[in-house]
Amino acid sequence: MTITRPLARAAASAALAAALLLTSAAALPAPARLIAIADVHGAYDDLVAVLQSSEVVNSRLAWTGGAATLVQTGDVVDRGARSKDCLDLLMDLAQQAPRSGGMVVPLIGNHEVMNLIGDLRYVTPDMFATFAGPDAEKRRDQAYKDYLLFLSQHEGHGHAVPPAGSAGRRKWMEEHPLGFVEHREAFGPDGKYGAWIRGNHAVVQIGDGIFVHGGLNPASEFASVAEADERVKADLAAFDAMWRALVEARIVWRYMTFAEAVRFVVEENMWRQGAGRGSGFPARDAAIRLLGYKTWITVSAEGPLWYRGLATEPEGRLRPALEAMLKRLGALYIVAGHSVVADKDVATRFDSRVFLLDTGMQKDSYAGRATALEIKDGNFIVHRTDIGPRFLVPPRRWDGAPPGL
Repeated sequence: MTITRPLARAAASAALAAALLLTSAAALPAPARLIAIADVHGAYDDLVAVLQSSEVVNSRLAWTGGAATLVQTGDVVDRGARSKDCLDLLMDLAQQAPRSGGMVVPLIGNHEVMNLIGDLRYVTPDMFATFAGPDAEKRRDQAYKDYLLFLSQHEGHGHAVPPAGSAGRRKWMEEHPLGFVEHREAFGPDGKYGAWIRGNHAVVQIGDGIFVHGGLNPASEFASVAEADERVKADLAAFDAMWRALVEARIVWRYMTFAEAVRFVVEENMWRQGAGRGSGFPARDAAIRLLGYKTWITVSAEGPLWYRGLATEPEGRLRPALEAMLKRLGALYIVAGHSVVADKDVATRFDSRVFLLDTGMQKDSYAGRATALEIKDGNFIVHRTDIGPRFLVPPRRWDGAPPGL
């Protein structure tokens, strides 16, 4: 035992180091077993159930997947109140898995980006409440005072009227529930979840498969999976730099939502133009970038986080371009979420060149179910919590031979 324990510790350390090294690239080797799960949206109990049914964790939420790779294709957050718990679980499993030679590959979904940039349309008060600490009331009151101070510095511009009296304060408090401030900080560049998400991939190739949240548009111009991935990460880095510049210049308030910031910058720009101060004002380049947000790949309907064509376009029309793209990228198939499958079960399209995994796990929103796709020994197997495993037709290699992973 005095010999085997150090060896076991060394092996675990080596596996962890190797896994961390591999996750710095957007292409990973094929594991012996891969489990893919799509949109969770805070459905914590269902996430746990499908992880257990696919033998990735046990009842104590300990990793039991051995050397398997778990891919989560994004949209862990929003809609469901337990979004934070889902993130915590995946972050914990990402630490556990390498000790057994396994790996967790969490991808960035459009809802992760929405939380990073402050598009909070789908964050519920119950979700905000999970971020509230014991001093949440005090922190919110201080944020309100800071907001009024910010507005007072913009008086006379014609766009900033501080809320007046108790009615205005009450309305602001309703729009900023307890936990709002903590949520915004947690998803910031230095926050627990913001830092983790920014370090994840948006697109990754594992063996013969490409894994992405929304999909890859065959009409997009990118030479490799790594390039598509880096464009998303570069977009997020540019957003962070832009936001920091606007906040430091007091052009936007640090806890503004994305929509508020855009509206405020538009009005600020109009005031400066009208006052003859349109050029050379602080953070002007950052303001221009914010107002050009529709060109960002992270919010584009044609970008990898939002594209739905693989789920909606007629197969006959898209097939030639899709196959050409896959061949160019050295892949056989794409696994995606984002577009809820009509019958709430894993679906294939384009002769199993596309696997659609969003089965509406968040029942309150989609009345769906939790599912997972297992890829092992060339077999593609659907796991559900209500029935037994189901085998899918695998994609064939371009020479007609059956695939491996």
